[in-house]
Amino acid sequence: MTTTMVNNRVTEITLLIWVNTFPLDTEVNSVRDLCDGNILSKMIGSPDYAIHDLVPNPGSAKWLNNKKSLEAVYRSLLRYIGDKCPNLDSIVHESKVDLNAIAEQKDEQETIKLLTIFLLAVMEGPSNRDYINLITTKLDISAQEEIKKVILEANSLGLTSVKFNKLSAKEYPSTSSQHLDLSPEEKYAALLTENENLKRKYADFMTRFERLTRSHEELIQHSNHLDVRLDHVTGYNGYDRSDLIKTHDKHIEELEDIIASQEQELEVGRVLQERQNREIASLRPAVARLTEYQDELKEVKMENLNLVKKANMVDHYLKKLENHTLLQRENSELREKIDLLDENQKDYDKVHEENLRYKKTAAEYGSRFQQQELHIVELSTQKNALKQEVQILNEKIIELNERQQHDEKFINDLQEQMRTSAQICPDSPNIIKRGLSLEDELKQVEEMPNDTQDISTSKNETKIKQQSIANVQLAQLNIDLAESERAKKQLEKLYRELLEKYTTEQQSNALLRISPSEKNESLENLRKLYLETSQELTVTKAALARIQSESLVLDRELLENNELAAAVSSKSPLAFKDLSLTNDLAEVSAEHRLYHRPSETLKELTAQDIKQKNKLSQENSPNEEKASLKYESLQVFRKVTLESMLRNLMRENALIATAWFDLTNRLQSNHVVIQRRHDMPRSWLSNQRHIVTS
Repeated sequence: MTTTMVNNRVTEITLLIWVNTFPLDTEVNSVRDLCDGNILSKMIGSPDYAIHDLVPNPGSAKWLNNKKSLEAVYRSLLRYIGDKCPNLDSIVHESKVDLNAIAEQKDEQETIKLLTIFLLAVMEGPSNRDYINLITTKLDISAQEEIKKVILEANSLGLTSVKFNKLSAKEYPSTSSQHLDLSPEEKYAALLTENENLKRKYADFMTRFERLTRSHEELIQHSNHLDVRLDHVTGYNGYDRSDLIKTHDKHIEELEDIIASQEQELEVGRVLQERQNREIASLRPAVARLTEYQDELKEVKMENLNLVKKANMVDHYLKKLENHTLLQRENSELREKIDLLDENQKDYDKVHEENLRYKKTAAEYGSRFQQQELHIVELSTQKNALKQEVQILNEKIIELNERQQHDEKFINDLQEQMRTSAQICPDSPNIIKRGLSLEDELKQVEEMPNDTQDISTSKNETKIKQQSIANVQLAQLNIDLAESERAKKQLEKLYRELLEKYTTEQQSNALLRISPSEKNESLENLRKLYLETSQELTVTKAALARIQSESLVLDRELLENNELAAAVSSKSPLAFKDLSLTNDLAEVSAEHRLYHRPSETLKELTAQDIKQKNKLSQENSPNEEKASLKYESLQVFRKVTLESMLRNLMRENALIATAWFDLTNRLQSNHVVIQRRHDMPRSWLSNQRHIVTS
């Protein structure tokens, strides 16, 4: 019934539309809304079959309350069918509705089955015409056809003979005016359903005919049996009837005894039945309670099952937690081991890198030291070359001094000639008494022809050119000296870096190889190093004092040069002679300081660094770090002292060179003015005067 009665979604929607024709408080949208039994109880509507015990128990589950409501509705529906629709008893007996599935699982098929029983009960009830009017007025044609189809399918299964055929054509709304095109199809469908109904009726008639035939045959057999018994009874007609009567009387007495005993048994059975009925009546609440207890037992079993599942889940998670804690503990131990191994590996890598770095530093130090030695050799060769150049320049200076003496002698001769000429030709007593001025001397020189002036002038020009060449060479030598100083500083810096790396390597090796027995020896070495450092400090102080004394000497020389420059400005022959000697001394002393002192300083620094390197290479004590710090401070102090000394020397050299160039220019100007040729134009004389005045 459940598979053939409702086979598609259209039937479900149609039944929901039919349910909404009842006077309900809310509209029903799905079959699941009927699972609580409230709407079905309102659909009954009759006060005789109304349900009054639908109050839910808040302590029990929801599906139990729904089940109680559905059971009350179903009992009321069965009473209504038993009172008003006796033809539907077979349907109710054959199609059992599973209320548990509706209440607990909200089964749609079982709910539709219950709605179908409601529909059949409404159509078989006494007020079916009112419900038919509702169907025809509130539902459309398709819904009406679907309801009719449901009822006809129920009839085809032999469930009931519904009175749906009472819906005459007058009771249906006229469809010809609404659907003119569908009227043949509707007629064909009506004829088809009528044909199916006739076939079903024919099958019912044939089944009844077969049953009647079998009943007729059974009646014939029973009649034949009665005839046989009648013939047997009539066969005693020839015998004595008294015996027959006696036998019948006995038989009747036996039958009466049997009837009496059966009546007594019947009375006992009736009493027993009454007692059983009373027991049943007294047991009905117990049965109800038993059903409730069974429902509660099911609920408790379900809760117990859920609790067992939860307990199993808790045990499972507890085991997982224990495993997780064990894994965490093992993980922490492994992490500690890994950290320890990482630290050991880092220490090993650090030591390995330091060893590689030390090896690389040692190799680089060796290569750099070789380069430095080669560079020192180059510097020594350059120094020798510079010495040779200085010797050449000294020879040139001697030659220039000889020329200067010759020029001075020539000037003295000229002065004597001027005096003799003044005595021979006295022009005026004023001139003899007070001497001639520079302009008068120039005029006299122009008037007096002198053959030796050309030679002296050419010699002076040659001397000026040689001096300019010497100045250029001196400037080039100064540039070379600056480059050598810069290279020396770079070498010193590189040497200090290599020395620091070497000392660091030696200190690290000493720290690695240190032992308690070497502490005393290291302390002794430290004391020796301290004493040597103190001695070097005293030596450095002595060198500083010596440098200061040299600076004072240079200051005195500079003062003397300034005095000589002032004397030259007086333009006297004695001043010229003293100036030449001063120039020679200044040039020689400046060149000597420029070329000899840096080389000596470089030698001294190189010797001290090599000595310090040998000391550091021999000492491998744990306190070498302090010694290296003291050595570094000493090196810094020495560097500052040397730099200040070099700056002072360079400044003094610059001052001496400036004074020397100034005096040379003045001397050349005065000499050119004195040795002026008589045939030179006045414009050249004006230029020379401008040079002298500037």
